[in-house]
Amino acid sequence: MATDSEERYRQYVEASADCIKELDGDGIVRFIGGRGAAVLGFDNPANVLGLSWLALWPEAAHDMLLRTLRTARQGNRVDFSCARPAPSGAQRWWDVSVTPAMNADGTLDHFIVISRDITDRVQLQVALESINQVLQDKLNETLASSVNATSRYGTLLERLESEHAAREAAERMVAAISSELDMATTARRLAEESSRQAHRQQAIGQLVSGIAHDFNNMLQTVIVSLSGLEDDIELLLPQHRKMLRYAVEGSRHATALTRRLLAFARTHPARPEPLDMVQAVHDFADFARHGMGGRVGLTVDAPDEPLPVYLDRHALEQALMNVCLNARDAMASGGTVQIRLFTRELVALPGVTLRDSASGHYVAVAVKDSGEGMTEAVRQRLFEPYFTTREGGSGLGLAQVYGSVAQAGGFIEVDSESGHGTTIQLVFPRYMGSLDMLADSVHKV
Repeated sequence: MATDSEERYRQYVEASADCIKELDGDGIVRFIGGRGAAVLGFDNPANVLGLSWLALWPEAAHDMLLRTLRTARQGNRVDFSCARPAPSGAQRWWDVSVTPAMNADGTLDHFIVISRDITDRVQLQVALESINQVLQDKLNETLASSVNATSRYGTLLERLESEHAAREAAERMVAAISSELDMATTARRLAEESSRQAHRQQAIGQLVSGIAHDFNNMLQTVIVSLSGLEDDIELLLPQHRKMLRYAVEGSRHATALTRRLLAFARTHPARPEPLDMVQAVHDFADFARHGMGGRVGLTVDAPDEPLPVYLDRHALEQALMNVCLNARDAMASGGTVQIRLFTRELVALPGVTLRDSASGHYVAVAVKDSGEGMTEAVRQRLFEPYFTTREGGSGLGLAQVYGSVAQAGGFIEVDSESGHGTTIQLVFPRYMGSLDMLADSVHKV
């Protein structure tokens, strides 16, 4: 079954008004959001997969796109704006961001391309420039008419009536210009209000995200408690059973509300900080045990000394929760999920290239289950977006884990054999700052 976290991240991708794509190193599309495919004129996102990114743009833009990919391969993000015909044939403008996802050894893994429709903004800018040009032309005409009128008035008094008519025409023209200036002011005010509304929307999204996460954490405690009562329901009086049913139904509605709130909010940007991995995992385990269910236990085997890392705490907890929930689901008959922390040191031997990581000191978090394991074919596709072996699964959970670990400069190792359980090892670079710096950072938090 799909976890709440998996469904949440799938909703983020599918609900985004932006066109989100993932390209391999050769610029071939290997993932696209469903809504993004629709704005490009494709009914089925699968029809976009395998196409060259260049094929989605007019031929006149291909040279620029090739230069963009060359620059991004060097590890640089590239932003540009370009026009592209919509499925209806109308010309639409897009603001495009190409971000390289680099491996720990500095080589390119893939590109993340986010395209945003800015046609309305471009059209507004063109309209404002057109109004400004009209105003400037009319102002020049007015000044020229005024100079000529003054000259004629000074030298030809007998043409006073004619000058009076010209002055009235100038006044009417100034009135017309004033009206157009009011239109321009109104347009600018609307643009500023639109910008303020966007900032308010972002702030509301962040507020809702924080409230929803805190509410969801408290709700998990309520649900676990109610589940415990349901296990012993035969010990309750009839009226108590009725009240329990009301409470369970209420918790289900609250869970649905939390999902909607989290779907509305945006994902927060990465905020890495120095962490003691030992303490962070113990804190996570205290919370995670409530969400594992009564049939599956959770143990932590960690050294006594701190294991410092530089990570986003939220991303770490999300990654661990996804891995632990997958381990729980793999043990249909129950069991214990084991989390073990230890250090690793990778050394590049002569003639040997470390494909997934650079030499150095690392901190590893190994999550082990005694479930059914997986075949080699499944293991090879484990972190592909939307790949899942469970009915109703979204396939986004482990893809999100891969992205979080890679963003922190780490890597993942999977040891699994069909019928013999699975061990997933999340490996992060060890933070080489002093322990005093780590303690100061934790104290400030």
